Amino acid sequence: MKTISAAAVLAATLAGSGLSASAATLDDVMARLDSLQRDNQAMRKEIAALRQKEARSSRSQPVVDAPNRTLPSNVSTAMAADLPARGYYKAAPVEGSYNWTGFYAGGNAGYAFGKETSAERSLVPPTAGLEINDRISYDGYAGGIQAGYNYQVGQFVFGVEADIQAASVGERFHIVDPITPLSAANKLDSFGTVRGRIGYAFDRLMPYVTGGFAAGRNTFTFTSTGSVQDSAIHTGWTAGGGVEYGIGDHWSVKAEYLYVDLNEQRYFNGAFRNESGLFSKPTYSFARGGVNYRF
Repeated sequence: MKTISAAAVLAATLAGSGLSASAATLDDVMARLDSLQRDNQAMRKEIAALRQKEARSSRSQPVVDAPNRTLPSNVSTAMAADLPARGYYKAAPVEGSYNWTGFYAGGNAGYAFGKETSAERSLVPPTAGLEINDRISYDGYAGGIQAGYNYQVGQFVFGVEADIQAASVGERFHIVDPITPLSAANKLDSFGTVRGRIGYAFDRLMPYVTGGFAAGRNTFTFTSTGSVQDSAIHTGWTAGGGVEYGIGDHWSVKAEYLYVDLNEQRYFNGAFRNESGLFSKPTYSFARGGVNYRF
């Protein structure tokens, strides 16, 4: 059997790697191995430097939250690293509910219309003379200021409001007297209310009902050859409703209707013949618009 030496095997192996048999001495082999090892170490250092550079670059980028995603079966983990991250976007904040709680003050103006019932009643057994018993329509305008406080519980809004109005609501009429014809004027000069309010808020829109105490100053003037005048304060009640709408954080506008029923009062006590007096009872409706500033 032919024996193949180790040198021949090594020479054949080196020949396959590009080294000739004549150059395949032990020193040449060792030198080649050292060169390959140095190249391998240099390549490893270069790869490590590239990884460090990539890591520093990643840390300098802003972190974008992204929900976990399941990769498709045909995408490897290495390929997934190159995919852009899916950004996480928060929904725009929803505006909070309008808050009606707090003090407010404002102004208003509107139109009033109603009836005034007048009657002359003698304080002693009647004799021939002037008699008045009539129901007169009257109307006019009024404007003033209001202030109040609201307290909101859920969607319900509870409040109290007071207002005072300057008014010119009245009518002129004539009285037929067998002795002396008379011209008369009846005018509501001013009035005010103190009311409770209960509303139901649809965010900035709040319809409400209201009711409470009412008072008004009414004046009668009779004119013939001269004139005589008398005023009285009537008290009573009021009820109605309205709707208010919030504009911005502090302002609101409203539309409101009130029905006012005032008690009867006496005028010209003892001034008429037969020591009679004139009794008057006004009732009226008031439709108005207004604006409020909420503190």
